[in-house]
Amino acid sequence: MTPARRKTVLVTGFSPFPGAPLNPTERLMHRLAKRLGDHQCGVRFMFEVLPTTWAGRNEVTARLRREVRPDAIVHFGVDGSRRTLNIETRAVNQAVRVRPDATGQAPLRPELDPSAERARTATLPAEALRRAAAGSGVPVRLSRNAGTYLCNATLWDSIGSGIPSIFVHVPALPRGRRDTRPSLALIEEAALRIVKETARRLR
Repeated sequence: MTPARRKTVLVTGFSPFPGAPLNPTERLMHRLAKRLGDHQCGVRFMFEVLPTTWAGRNEVTARLRREVRPDAIVHFGVDGSRRTLNIETRAVNQAVRVRPDATGQAPLRPELDPSAERARTATLPAEALRRAAAGSGVPVRLSRNAGTYLCNATLWDSIGSGIPSIFVHVPALPRGRRDTRPSLALIEEAALRIVKETARRLR
């Protein structure tokens, strides 16, 4: 009898980009990999840092989905305007053209796919993941606004691939003692709980 294929969770962060010279999700991928290893309780984990480029959507991210064939995808990205973790429940068919990517390029058109629907709904259980993350003590909210930059485009693509997917926006790291944004250690704990809950639901 052929053994069952081990379930796989693909977890991604992003490299720095204009406005975010230090992207905490890049560091988060390394820290989660050290804590979780490459498998746990029969579930395999893969941690990847995606380039913050429009070209990377096909050259890197789409290739990962094809080659890894994950059973679930949890994307992490930074949004400097947020002060809490936000679990994104929707991606829209829009691409902002006034904000360049890490190579200075803009998307080719204002829609991600001119022939597709206006919005797509995240396909992992957002509320369950929110509750799991909240157990870390970090404030976590559900959000319907993933923006119109590469975070939104990445979630849009992953949902469209048919793989259960979700996106988590984390705030920029705090600056100084009076800054109430969560530390990287707290973000890491919340992210760990999100990834573990995702894996638990695959078993």
